[in-house]
Amino acid sequence: MMSTSKVTDLDPASLLADLSSSFDHAPWAVTEVSGEENVVRYANAAFCRLIEKARDEVIGAPFGRLLPPDDNCQALLSRVLQTGVPASYTAEDQASPCPLLFSYSLWPVKADGRTAGVMIQVTETGPLHETRRAISQALLLGALRQDELIEATEAANAQMHIEINERRQREVDARMLANEVAHRVKNNLQVIAALITNEIRRTPSPWVQGYRAMQDRIIAIARLYDLMSQAGSDRTVALGSYLTEISKALSASLLGGSGGIRIVAETQALQIDSERAVPFGLLVNELGTNAVRHAFPDGIGLVTLSVRRIGDEIELKVADDGIGMADQDHASAPGRHGSDYVAIFVRQLHGTLARSTVPGAGTTFTVRFPVSLDPEVAPPGRLP
Repeated sequence: MMSTSKVTDLDPASLLADLSSSFDHAPWAVTEVSGEENVVRYANAAFCRLIEKARDEVIGAPFGRLLPPDDNCQALLSRVLQTGVPASYTAEDQASPCPLLFSYSLWPVKADGRTAGVMIQVTETGPLHETRRAISQALLLGALRQDELIEATEAANAQMHIEINERRQREVDARMLANEVAHRVKNNLQVIAALITNEIRRTPSPWVQGYRAMQDRIIAIARLYDLMSQAGSDRTVALGSYLTEISKALSASLLGGSGGIRIVAETQALQIDSERAVPFGLLVNELGTNAVRHAFPDGIGLVTLSVRRIGDEIELKVADDGIGMADQDHASAPGRHGSDYVAIFVRQLHGTLARSTVPGAGTTFTVRFPVSLDPEVAPPGRLP
């Protein structure tokens, strides 16, 4: 916005001369011109910024040279000066790539009833026009970019769904394969157990017990793979079901039709990773077998297999109400090598083992091992 005062020769001192300093810091452009050529006598900082010239270049220059080419402000200024009637118009600079618009408003300055000067207000709308155009272009580019982003997002989502479906299918395939492998391993182990049965029939009595112990261990592992194939997962095994199956296998293998000794399972809803499920089953089988064979000389008693969770640990107990055993009996028992197996299995569970026995009141083996295995911190197993 620019305001200009035109002062005629009727008042060479300029009616606005005393007021010009008041416009030095005005936010709008103000200039004062005089003479027939409208020479600039005063221009404030805002005017200089508007026309992008230094004050020294402006003062003393004809006002017409500072206007856009083909501008009609000069003619309008003379008309207002002669008639004393306000006027306004809008000029357009066609020379620029993007037209610049100037709106002029002119008011006569009266002195002694005559027009002594003209105040000119100029509003440059070109930058506003360019700003609007820039905003429109930005909005258009933003819309195009938004379409591109939407299209890219839809493509990414479609690809993600494809990958998710493929991953799910791979998981299904892997689960089916794991189940199939577990089922075949179970069948192969059962075949091995059947072959051992045939060997037992032809084996002298002193070695039969060793064959049966081997067969029981193989059957315990077969039970594990049977559960894994039924559960549809190769990551964890339900300890309750597993312990129940082991108790059934021990009853069938060791007790046959005898009803004097019973094996019962007391369980909670707990899970164990498949890697430790094998030593767990072998450990229960070993402790349960020893209890049935050595705790009940009269053939009557109860063996209890139990699991429960205590904090961050799982507690396994194999308890009998038999005759109990002294330390020297434990060291010289016929199945002494079974104790070595027990220590190995406890170590593989990253657990600890304790034994308590009361002569004539039974023996209890207690094993505690972590619910979730931390590979960096694992307590070693021990055999008291």
